Amino acid sequence: MTNLIWSGLNLVALVAIYYILFRAVKLVWQHMGWGAALLFVFALLVMSGHSAGPTGPARNLLAKAPEHGPLANAQTNQTIDLGGSNKLYLMAEYDANGNTLTPRGLYASVSGLMLGHVWEPSLGTLQPEGSQLHYWAVLNHRWLLLGTPIFTSNGVEFEGTMKPNQPLVQR
Repeated sequence: MTNLIWSGLNLVALVAIYYILFRAVKLVWQHMGWGAALLFVFALLVMSGHSAGPTGPARNLLAKAPEHGPLANAQTNQTIDLGGSNKLYLMAEYDANGNTLTPRGLYASVSGLMLGHVWEPSLGTLQPEGSQLHYWAVLNHRWLLLGTPIFTSNGVEFEGTMKPNQPLVQR
């Protein structure tokens, strides 16, 4: 619920700033003409423009995972509710040879209304526990106000077990 309220605060602040900028452009147009107003808008866009480039492929959270090692032959997923509309999705890759499970990768992503929030996967572990996989993932939660970091909750931990799926390919 706090996530939703914070997102609402960010939305209200953004609308207020756009309203103020609209009024400023209107004043420039009234006193200096269309050319000056267009130049003002262009200058605002250039000065405030920043691009959020592609984040690239998801990072493997397992510290000891070989970068170019053998591929896993099975995977399983876990969904964790973070509150509001935010959900954490964990995907575990592993090799399944008979009753032996060998973890190869743990990936995390977050979805939902993320206005004013950034969840950054930091690290994790994945261990076989009988016929299941025990996961532990750490994420940093940054609270933003209009894109400016206000507070960071470092080391938010998520722990649990995943039931493995059947292997995709038998070796």
